[in-house]
Amino acid sequence: MKLIFSIKTILIGLLCIVLFTGCDKDDDSGYPKRVSIEYKITGISGVTGPLSSVSFTNETGGNNDLVNQSLPFSSKLTRTLNSGDNAVLSFRYSNGSGGTNVSIKMEIIVDGKVIKTETVNSSTAVVIAAIAHVFI
Repeated sequence: MKLIFSIKTILIGLLCIVLFTGCDKDDDSGYPKRVSIEYKITGISGVTGPLSSVSFTNETGGNNDLVNQSLPFSSKLTRTLNSGDNAVLSFRYSNGSGGTNVSIKMEIIVDGKVIKTETVNSSTAVVIAAIAHVFI
């Protein structure tokens, strides 16, 4: 019985240490921080016209919605980020009546480093894709 009491006491003590040291108010995350963000969309193959629409997260955290954007598409901006903020890039491409395979690459680049990339391959009449990154 004495051994069980000692183990309980030790476990409660360790739990208190973990809880109280985990609640430290110091923020070592480096946020807020100012970064350069570039959004890029590149037609790799099969793309014959402009993107019907492009949307991306802007300097204020809102969305910029553009229509009829030629490829390659690129937009650069500077933004002050807080932990939990995001960067989102999306597009819509009309592929005629479908049947033609298209390949379109999307990238989110922060301070010169690619942090999110995806290549979409599709032969549908409408190609819609999005990528996102959450800053933590």
